Amino acid sequence: MLKRFIFSIFIAFFSTFLCFVLLHFSKGGVAYASGVNSQSKEFIQRIEQNLGLDKPLLEQYKLWLFKAVKGDLGLSFLSGESVAKLIKERLFNTLILGLSALMLLFLLSVFLALLGHYYKESFIDKIITFLAFNFFALPPFALALFFVLLFGIFWQVLPVMGTSDIGFEEDILNRFKHLILPVLVLVLSHLALFLRIARTSINESFSQIFIQNLYARALRDKDIYFLVLKYSLSPIIAYFGGAALSFMMGTYVVESVFVYEGLGSLLFKSIIFKDYPVVLALIFFSVLLAAFFTFLSDILARVLNPRLRRLDFV
Repeated sequence: MLKRFIFSIFIAFFSTFLCFVLLHFSKGGVAYASGVNSQSKEFIQRIEQNLGLDKPLLEQYKLWLFKAVKGDLGLSFLSGESVAKLIKERLFNTLILGLSALMLLFLLSVFLALLGHYYKESFIDKIITFLAFNFFALPPFALALFFVLLFGIFWQVLPVMGTSDIGFEEDILNRFKHLILPVLVLVLSHLALFLRIARTSINESFSQIFIQNLYARALRDKDIYFLVLKYSLSPIIAYFGGAALSFMMGTYVVESVFVYEGLGSLLFKSIIFKDYPVVLALIFFSVLLAAFFTFLSDILARVLNPRLRRLDFV
């Protein structure tokens, strides 16, 4: 457990270094967010000198690293606010969106896997597979844009921007309406892959000898399905935890499309204008958060199946 924690810290810092190098050699900069005069070379050089961006690459990263180790994430180049404060303000919205989508995705994957097994090789099973893989073929941002066009412009039945309407920040129903489309995009864009994992695990559980013996003893289908579900949940939960980082990145992309006030929109804006303190802090935090969910999923999987010594992913 300690080794795993140390390894997660190492990966988080290594990810920030790679991100810093990529940002350093990319186009754009924080000066371009300052107004019409930002195209002047003298103006850009003055901004970079004030922010210490004229120093060598490794020296810039070393300065940030030493501060981050001490718990100081610095100030945003764009707003001048504390990076920790910016993350704290938007973290709740991202967690609400991500956890809601992940929970719905888990329940829907398991339900459709059981339904597909019950109606195996039937028209219903083929329709579920066809729809799931068609949505999976579209990238999350493309599916999000399609939903914006369909539900927000053509039909005008759901809001497509922000976390709530202006003046309705405390209205739970209004915030729920703004969650529908982002959650729907996240679920549908990941459903095919997670459904395949759930279906494989459930089908393997049904093929176990002890399950076949239960059918021979004329046990009720309801009880057999319950036992199969309990037996197959461990690898499903383990896979969900292992896919936490990729799912989180998908959440960030969807947030940017729907202008959802979470960590994702903050991250993409910071990347465009090379706001190093914000980008590096978000990358570091995202990797650690994904590692936490992976660790939590492993614990849940072992609780459901104490005899499980090793988690196999399909």
